[in-house]
Amino acid sequence: MSGPAEILIVDDEPNVRLVFRTTLETAGYAVREAEDGQAALDELARSAADLVLLDLRMPGMDGMETLRNLRDAGVQVPVVIVTAHGNIPHAVEALKLGAIDFLTKPLSPDSLRKTVVEVLHRHAEGKSEPPPQSRPIEPVTVASQFASNLVQAKRALNHRWFDEAEVYLKQAIALDGNSAEAHNLMGVLHELRNEHDASYREYKAALKADRHFEPAKHNMTRYYERFTFGRSKVPIDLGEQA
Repeated sequence: MSGPAEILIVDDEPNVRLVFRTTLETAGYAVREAEDGQAALDELARSAADLVLLDLRMPGMDGMETLRNLRDAGVQVPVVIVTAHGNIPHAVEALKLGAIDFLTKPLSPDSLRKTVVEVLHRHAEGKSEPPPQSRPIEPVTVASQFASNLVQAKRALNHRWFDEAEVYLKQAIALDGNSAEAHNLMGVLHELRNEHDASYREYKAALKADRHFEPAKHNMTRYYERFTFGRSKVPIDLGEQA
């Protein structure tokens, strides 16, 4: 990536945009702003961005409609959904559109920077790798390969490459069958495909691996509520900022 990464902040609240801009500019990023969904579409039509921080609730065109319009237009920029509401009513749809990263207001500067760093790193992988002769030689371990598989799976989910995500998650589970995070992500993948029995089995496997793993507990609660009451206010939980 040449020059600082460009981040577009889309939020109808000027104070929120100011806080986000200050946090990210002091970290070395180039920041642009849009006050609503249409302004964001216009801004991205003029110039691409490396990442979009997209508020969910805005007057006029809300975050979900903005995200749908971006994908319909073929714009595959990584998107982080930002919302002041703990429940994301269209979480499954947002995930299907490639937004697997969520931030809930109010959020600390550290959590914002951490998510931005992780998402940009995930999408930069493979874009500008140095030639083989200049790469440092590092030993490949089970742990490093497992971590790489999870990163690649999340990147594939961002791009809605569900078959590819499944390959990486299967490889991760083969390396560490007791990983609650890997089984939970596999459950999310099955849920995105409407394979609900399979998602239940993976959430159950995640809890078997770690009965205290909160994301799997949340997802299992949502599963039971949806099939008992026909709906649930519990959002999909991908674990630590995915």
